[in-house]
Amino acid sequence: MDSQKWSLPARGVTLLCFVLNMFDGVNIFTLTYVSPVLQKLYRLNTEAFSIAFSAGLAGMALGGLALAPLADRLGRRPVLLAALLLMGLAMIASAFAADIVGLSVARLFVGIGIGTLLASLSALSAGFAPERYRNMAVGLPQAGYPVGAMIAGFITAWALPIYGWQAIFLTAGGLTLGLIPICYALLPEAPEAASPHKYSIVQAIGGARTATSVRLWICTIGGFMALYFIASWITKLAIQAGLPHTQAIIASACYNGGAVIGTVLVSIAALRFDIRRSLAVLLVLAAGLFLVFGAGHLSVAGVLAVSFAIGVTLQGGVNAIYPVTASAYPPEARATGLGWAMGIGRLGAVLGPIIGGWGLGQGLPLVGVFAMFCAPLLTTAIAANFVKPYEASDRL
Repeated sequence: MDSQKWSLPARGVTLLCFVLNMFDGVNIFTLTYVSPVLQKLYRLNTEAFSIAFSAGLAGMALGGLALAPLADRLGRRPVLLAALLLMGLAMIASAFAADIVGLSVARLFVGIGIGTLLASLSALSAGFAPERYRNMAVGLPQAGYPVGAMIAGFITAWALPIYGWQAIFLTAGGLTLGLIPICYALLPEAPEAASPHKYSIVQAIGGARTATSVRLWICTIGGFMALYFIASWITKLAIQAGLPHTQAIIASACYNGGAVIGTVLVSIAALRFDIRRSLAVLLVLAAGLFLVFGAGHLSVAGVLAVSFAIGVTLQGGVNAIYPVTASAYPPEARATGLGWAMGIGRLGAVLGPIIGGWGLGQGLPLVGVFAMFCAPLLTTAIAANFVKPYEASDRL
């Protein structure tokens, strides 16, 4: 990895990480797509149902804070395989949830698997890329998340009326488990994780990196607050904007199509531009688009177009936090740094759906609901510009 050439096998690792992140998107967004059906089934209002979203996000925090650092100690590969197993089994369990409590418990364990997987695969992909391509290697797999969510959206729009919500969860869980033998056979261990490390979490994220860690946590809290507000409620928001349920799911898929474009563009742009500046520009634009969507008075085509544009700017900007974070920590602490940044960021991810659900439940104007999330976006844009990349002398 001292060479500046990004080898074909190393690119293959990034591609496989992309596929893994696709299933993160599938497993997160399936609940978003079927939530109107489950609300009716469980006889819950919007505010009460938000506990299921928040349980999954709380699980992501636990996975990032408690389990992801094990990828620095035990290796990326075994931790990643264990996360896939947990995620797949919990998705299958979601299909048998008889009430909101059972669903929330299952979603908690789905989230633990996802939170662990996200940090592990980002660290793994970074470990196989030379410095010039590292931001791209971390950024591109993040595009798998909206690709998976988009595919799941189109399939759910077709399959939900025919096969029901249980089949959606069972299929997602079964496919996730099917990745385990593929990853076991094909996925190598990252070079820097070939031998275990014995340092503490405080040593990894503290000391000279304390200020950078705090800035990253501000970024993830603010970015995830807005991102998971949209991720959890976009189907409901599109319905409130005037679309029927089926077209609202398509609007969500359009959002994820834009997210793919935005994530790929910001990753490629990292070869020539400071990715922290690109992140800031995208999130400022996202804040403006939030107000456009919330103001309403849009045609069906307008809702779809603005949903796509929000995907480009919001998800592209927030996904840029992953390579910014990966570049802030030395290789042997990368999974710990990523796990803690993403884990603490889940505070915003938990609050986003709750705040959005409260606003919708209180009957606030849609523009008012969206406006509440502009401040976190702008705060993230500012904080990202002060994150300091690690230097070679700053090794553990």
